[in-house]
Amino acid sequence: MESQVEEIKKKLDIVDVINRFTPLKKRGHHYIACCPFHQEKTPSFIVSPELQIFKCFGCGKAGDIFTFIEDFERVDFKEALEELAKIAGIELKHDIRFAAGDSKRQRLFLINHEVAKFYHYILTEHPLGKNAFDYVLNRGIKLETINLFKIGFSPTQPQLIVAYLTKKGFTPAEMIASGSFGQSSYNRGQFYDRFRDRLVFPLTDFRDRILGFSGRILPGAKIEQAKYINSPETDIYHKSQTVFGLNLSKEFIKKDSVVIVTEGEFDMISPFQAGYKNIVAIKGTAFTADQLQLLRRYADTLILALDSDFAGNNAARKSIELADSFDFDIQVLTLGKDFKDPDEAVNQDPVFFRKQLENTISIWDYLIDSAVAANDVSTVRGKKIILTTVLPFISKITNSVIRSDYLHKLADAVGSTVESVTQESLKIPQPKPTSPTSNILSPPVITPDSRLDRLELYLLCLIFSAKKPAILAHRITKNYSFSTPRFLSIFSQLLKKKNYQLKTFADSLPPELQPIFQDIYITASALNLEPLRRRLEITKIVNLILSQNLKKELETISLQLSLAEKNEDSAKIKELETKYNRLLAGLSGLQSNKT
Repeated sequence: MESQVEEIKKKLDIVDVINRFTPLKKRGHHYIACCPFHQEKTPSFIVSPELQIFKCFGCGKAGDIFTFIEDFERVDFKEALEELAKIAGIELKHDIRFAAGDSKRQRLFLINHEVAKFYHYILTEHPLGKNAFDYVLNRGIKLETINLFKIGFSPTQPQLIVAYLTKKGFTPAEMIASGSFGQSSYNRGQFYDRFRDRLVFPLTDFRDRILGFSGRILPGAKIEQAKYINSPETDIYHKSQTVFGLNLSKEFIKKDSVVIVTEGEFDMISPFQAGYKNIVAIKGTAFTADQLQLLRRYADTLILALDSDFAGNNAARKSIELADSFDFDIQVLTLGKDFKDPDEAVNQDPVFFRKQLENTISIWDYLIDSAVAANDVSTVRGKKIILTTVLPFISKITNSVIRSDYLHKLADAVGSTVESVTQESLKIPQPKPTSPTSNILSPPVITPDSRLDRLELYLLCLIFSAKKPAILAHRITKNYSFSTPRFLSIFSQLLKKKNYQLKTFADSLPPELQPIFQDIYITASALNLEPLRRRLEITKIVNLILSQNLKKELETISLQLSLAEKNEDSAKIKELETKYNRLLAGLSGLQSNKT
């Protein structure tokens, strides 16, 4: 298998692979992008075509094409290997390590597939699902759409699906682990189906794998219960990372870089069936960072088609702030007072729905309009509530021109001056701006515990930023020798090279040193220093390290002198004083040479 891994690496260029998932821009020897693994506006994600690696200086993620696929698609090595083999056009050979048995995750995917298949059969072909099937059809959902979304129904009798899964070879432990089933407290051998008597929607990831399920009660249910329930958290299902329908809509979203976000399954399915394919659903009005990060891969514009009162929801307001921090252009689809949700609107008045979708409004306009509509602007209390509700959002708009425009609009809305409203906005605490790349072009932040390590790391970065690092390394040995073992190993290896070649040098390092060197090389490439500036910086760093070492020696000698004086050892005192004065002179010389 190792040979096939290398074969894939040779056949695929990391730039081409990563560019499939996140757009890269060339900068010098490298390619850069905003990191796909964490929220940022300033690019700190760097891809090196020379070493075939990536590194993010913001969140620290790094690796090769396999690591990237594992992290980006949240899969294990086997799945990353299979995906990259497909891209490379390589047929994987049978490998006993993977054939010995499916991993627990793979078994969960398999059992979920069979559960979805069973529920779908009950809904579409079995008498037990007739009422549920009629209900879905009466809501305007066509059979073709039911099949596309694999909608199903869980019958009242759990023994039916338990028997089906047992026949398929799944164990009771696997059924419990899937999250769809529980075990009776009174009879350990008896299982219950979590989605019993519910319409069931498979929750599928963007790679078409079923992670879990969402269940909806049918109208007229006899037992009082929650309208919607989800699978519990499992090894493969995490609610905060799941977006319903993305597996079917992602290519349509990517096409125009616009995504419509709704609250429930039918609110996503009905518009999708009507031709609005760039649409997904979340649970409720609260986004998570993971969901937004996932959508940001495909879209720049976020159209919120949520419940009509979502602006008054605290969770929704926090979600808006979070979405804005991902630099989305946030728009709102308004449906007026006649329709409560997209499902109802698109079915009852498709012309109106299309018109509203073509005339979405900015989230900032929506927040002002909805706050004014909900409060009496003629009262002091009403004005105060409007300002308290809206100003926290407007004050965080990064573009000063747009922020000014909305401060003017808000001032007009409450009948005040823009100066007064602006003054109120200044009272709102603002988060300190951070830049993940702020330290890339300067020495690492030095802390007492890691001062020597960080200085030597920076020194190596300076050396490898030169066109001929081996020649520079030989010059440095006249004045300095590395102390940190891992840096000394890399430096010693460099001294052995008469003709430095990046790839050859990187491959010659022991495996444990290669990730360290990769970081050094990428950081070194970002320094982009003129030769004179580099030489001065090296002198400064070497002097700092030598000064630090001399200060430690002086402290040690001071302690020894105190002991010699206590013992009245005049010969020892004279010897130590001579040594102390010599070191002090050396320290003074180093400090006078600082640039």
